[in-house]
Amino acid sequence: MMYHALQAREADGRPIRVAVIGAGTFGTQIISQICRMTGIRAAVVGELDPERGRNALRLGGIDVEAIRECSSDGEINDAIRADTPALTSSIDALVTSDIDVVIEATGNVEAGTLHAHKAIEANKHVVMVTVEADVVIGHVLKKKADAAGVMYSMAFGDEPAVAYELWDWARTLGFRVVAAGKGTRFLPAFRKYNPDDVAEKYGFTGDDYNAQMFGSFLDGTKHCIEMTALSNATGLVPDVRGLHFASVDLRDLPNVLCSQEKGGILSREGVVEAISSIDENENEVERNLRGGLFAVIEAPSQYCIESLASYGMIIGAHIGERSRYTLIYRPYHLIGHEMPLSVVRMMVTGLGSGTAMTKTSDVVTHAKKPLAAGDILDGEGGFASYGLIERTAVAAAENLVPIGLTAGAELLADIAEDEAITFDKIKIPDSFLYDLWREGK
Repeated sequence: MMYHALQAREADGRPIRVAVIGAGTFGTQIISQICRMTGIRAAVVGELDPERGRNALRLGGIDVEAIRECSSDGEINDAIRADTPALTSSIDALVTSDIDVVIEATGNVEAGTLHAHKAIEANKHVVMVTVEADVVIGHVLKKKADAAGVMYSMAFGDEPAVAYELWDWARTLGFRVVAAGKGTRFLPAFRKYNPDDVAEKYGFTGDDYNAQMFGSFLDGTKHCIEMTALSNATGLVPDVRGLHFASVDLRDLPNVLCSQEKGGILSREGVVEAISSIDENENEVERNLRGGLFAVIEAPSQYCIESLASYGMIIGAHIGERSRYTLIYRPYHLIGHEMPLSVVRMMVTGLGSGTAMTKTSDVVTHAKKPLAAGDILDGEGGFASYGLIERTAVAAAENLVPIGLTAGAELLADIAEDEAITFDKIKIPDSFLYDLWREGK
């Protein structure tokens, strides 16, 4: 349906006009992919570094000589009418131009929040790639988008939205979701790693990478951020602060991610979770799900259990011998190359790829090392702290600080290693993000 809809748009001369803010790794994938599609255009690239924007369009097959650098919405609209990509550093001009959807892909919490808010105020649909912002303020942006009559969505291709699709599939068909989440290469011992460890642990050479961004994956913060986004979109909760990260072969997953009464590790069911592709000695689990997404579901009848079991792993499903729950999974996610599907869904079906329906979970801040009063924190993936998913109700009761608010914040008291940081021990600088977060409390 979506393919034929795009074909019709192309034939009618009304392609979907997309603006992408940020031409980093994710943004470049999105831009280059859209440029190769029919019925949709990477009409505007918002980038402070024009060369990065040109490179993203070049990788999509665009003649760089044809790209127009623009500083006003009028200039951007002229480029759109000429079916020529526009490049701009002006977000105000970008959001007020004749585009349909804004994709926020800067990866910066403060900038991402501001850009999404501006786009919604300009009555543009928003796809939020910057999940670090979404877990702090997505529920507020969703309400503002609803009030403005536009859509606010997670980004398909990124793990939260792909996992959401499995959850949505299951719930739509009447299955109860016991657990849903992602597979990754992580152990709790990694939480003390910092940007200086990134090159060795990932095998990087040179300096053409964002050490702090990769640091947030390495220390587990990003995994907790992604599962928080899934939690807020579905209402599923973390079973424990920071997730279990069980090292498990996917064939045994339905017997592990189930209640303790059924022989599993969960104190409750209906949870978000992550599983590790390595064991405690960093050896690869034989049949792991690194880079994939899963849902453990309960079939509604014995007939359904037996019917699903008859297909087994052939269809990407597996019945737990002990739990009698069913695993469904997707062994991959393709990041920005799949992300245009979110835009097409919005414009063709009026549906997004999941959004923050509730404020179910937060990512709370813990010290990587002993910290002293006067220290300045450096946010996700830095040297000072790591983030753990926790239920919002618990975070509020214990006065815990979301890690997305901590960049540039000053400690007012000494903090022990692994101690949770509370609002009474920190001075958070004023920002648009902080103002909006307080509005949404």
